[in-house]
Amino acid sequence: MPRVLTGLDILVAEDFGPLRGRRLGLVTNHTAIDGQRRHILDLFLDAGLDLAALFSPEHGFAGQVDERVESATHEGTGLSIHSLYGERETPAPEMLAGTDLLVFDLADIGVRFYTYTTTMALCMSAAAQSGIPFLVLDRPNPVRGDVVDGPVLDEPFRLLSSWHEVPLRHGLTVGELALWSNAEYNIGADLDVLGCWGWTRDMWFDDTGLPWLNPSPNMRNLREAILYPAIGTLEACKLSVGRGTDTPFEVFGAPWIDDLALAEALNAAGIAALRFVPVRFTPTSSKFAGEDCGGCYIMLEDRAALRPVDAAIEIARQLKILGGDEFDHTAMHHLLGSRAAVEAIGNLEATEDIVAAWQPGVEAYLQRREAYLLYE
Repeated sequence: MPRVLTGLDILVAEDFGPLRGRRLGLVTNHTAIDGQRRHILDLFLDAGLDLAALFSPEHGFAGQVDERVESATHEGTGLSIHSLYGERETPAPEMLAGTDLLVFDLADIGVRFYTYTTTMALCMSAAAQSGIPFLVLDRPNPVRGDVVDGPVLDEPFRLLSSWHEVPLRHGLTVGELALWSNAEYNIGADLDVLGCWGWTRDMWFDDTGLPWLNPSPNMRNLREAILYPAIGTLEACKLSVGRGTDTPFEVFGAPWIDDLALAEALNAAGIAALRFVPVRFTPTSSKFAGEDCGGCYIMLEDRAALRPVDAAIEIARQLKILGGDEFDHTAMHHLLGSRAAVEAIGNLEATEDIVAAWQPGVEAYLQRREAYLLYE
């Protein structure tokens, strides 16, 4: 039995008591499984719960699509699956008609620009406007809840990937981020969070005993989730982050990069917990599909010592030194979240100075988030 129980596990143990007699909307995808790998929809149907409609985030209900997703009908039940990553990103009032509770269960990876938690905030807002209560079934933050890294978002870009005014690695669970969003953005939802049992903030995902399921097509293991804030932060630049390879977020590069020179420079920079191996690779899809790229494979030596956003800054500096205008550092802004940091990268300021400049904002965030923490 897993050491940790998710909100869904708790709901199963309670025989779905809080949901009985209510007509439910369900915001979910393939990641909503219990500790025995049973999917939430199957559990709800087996329990005889009354479902009105399904809502899916980026990558669709099955979590397999890497592009915009059309709404559809669930083959097994005939329920409507309203895509929130297609023509709409927020449920329309008519989609919520006849629903008297909206339930949210999606696995997050603890990084600001992972879109599922933006979808959560938008669904909360729609529920509030329609007078429908909102229930979050909580799940652990897989990259720990006691580590916060990176700048607070300067301003909400109102993009799914640049919404939450939190540090890049925010250290919150989905449920805690729901509480934060409801209060800090004045959403005003009738919100309840069914928390996890047994999770503590110092746990990595592999400490929980819970089964891993890839939360999105290019997030295939915990190592990639740990590296994601280091490499994903660079994705908007003229760079492949390994999509279209077997090791997304473990390899990065571009046709203009000299892999030998880049690996030498990054290893000489002494980025904590990381070593870089020169490689050449050809993505089969996404950026630079079919093109030979020079770059690096990342060796993660000590996950606890890694400061991934610090690493992203140093990698960006070295790419700017070696590539000049080939590396458009300004494209980092909406993912990194700090205009000042992006400008400092362009000026090749020292990484430690860039990081120090955003620390006051992080300290203020840490104080504000105390009101929303559910776990020790």
